[in-house]
Amino acid sequence: MILDVRPPKVFAPLWKSKRRYLCAWGGRGSGKSWDRAMHMIVRHLTEPGLSSICLRDVQKSLDQSVFKLLVETAARLGVAEAIRPVESDRIIRTPGNGIIAFNGMNEFNAENIKSLEGFDIAWWEEAATAGQGPLDMLRPTLRKPGSQIWFTYNPRLRSDPVDVMMRQDARFADSRTVVEANWRDNPFRGPELEEERLLDLAGDEARYRHIWEGDYEAESDMQFIGGGLVREAMARQPFSQIGDELVLGVDVARFGDDRSVIWARRGRDAQTELPIIMKGADTMAVAARVMAEIDRLHPDGVFIDEGGVGGGVIDRCRQMGYSVVGVNFGGKADRAIEGVPKCRNKRAQMWATMREWLRSGGCIPDSRDLEMDLTGPLYSFDVNNAIEIEKKSDMKKRGVSSPDEADALALTFAYPVVPRSIQRQQEARAQEDWHPVWGSQ
Repeated sequence: MILDVRPPKVFAPLWKSKRRYLCAWGGRGSGKSWDRAMHMIVRHLTEPGLSSICLRDVQKSLDQSVFKLLVETAARLGVAEAIRPVESDRIIRTPGNGIIAFNGMNEFNAENIKSLEGFDIAWWEEAATAGQGPLDMLRPTLRKPGSQIWFTYNPRLRSDPVDVMMRQDARFADSRTVVEANWRDNPFRGPELEEERLLDLAGDEARYRHIWEGDYEAESDMQFIGGGLVREAMARQPFSQIGDELVLGVDVARFGDDRSVIWARRGRDAQTELPIIMKGADTMAVAARVMAEIDRLHPDGVFIDEGGVGGGVIDRCRQMGYSVVGVNFGGKADRAIEGVPKCRNKRAQMWATMREWLRSGGCIPDSRDLEMDLTGPLYSFDVNNAIEIEKKSDMKKRGVSSPDEADALALTFAYPVVPRSIQRQQEARAQEDWHPVWGSQ
């Protein structure tokens, strides 16, 4: 079957590409979904027997899928009689016993996702919400020779796994074809769409740029630390003074794929001493490295996460004569933070203190992993209206990596620390004021 189809110029690279991953990202009104729907219909009509699956993160009904869009696209191309929608089975039958199926990724697990092995195309619409876990599950499952995975999305956060994979991670550079498409690239946009765009243009600029120009969200409503705040801190030059406290924070891995992280911060400078990241290290190895860093840096305070296996690191350090303080993330918050609502537990308190430190001039390394760690956790309020930071286990459930680097930095704010230089000055002053007969004056 020969079809006279002329996609908008911006999407031409996707139609020609034989690469594994195809991606169209950008703002509203660009025609991304229309183009992918047209491409899928054309592929199914020109390659009888093709099998495709259309995915979303969560799909409770066909109304949440691109089912209707595909049916309407076939009608617009004048080939509606060539396909047979079967809503009861959530499929569209195409020539040569071909099939287009519709599912939410939340319906799959490590076992039943094997049913996708023989598909030719997987199209993930609105993929900005895709978690790392579902992505990692899908990629090796679709293994038929020549198979492709398509993504369409409006960028949300710089740390979103699909955005990292399609626009940032150099490992995928030779395996992906990526196009940016926004409203101005769509020759078929109508006056109603343009009116909506102009209304948003007259409002909040950051919101407009996210919705229509494909910019990242300025700040997620549920993010405790926003990306803009993190990038400002990454752009600063390190600065510290001799009177600044030097603190060591140690986050000990709790799960198999977690990282143990040791991080030294001096005042507002958390950039000069880069975090030490240990993967797969046992408690004895972590304790040995902590002690080595104490010997090298002579910090004013050392705070170690005592949850999980962290207690073993603390015990070993103390056994060897090192002064360290254990911190219970789930323990009670012990002090108020100016400008911040009350915190539910110690972890929320440390993260709130760290956020205020970032706002007040804190300096951190320019690191993609760190940015993802800091911006990854969401927050909520408990029944007492106290801030609670999302648990690591809950982050893993939605496919987001454990924020080990950020937790190590947060641990440096566990308790107030008096720098040794100030301690020595106070001790010297006390010695000068001491009289052998009258004692302290």
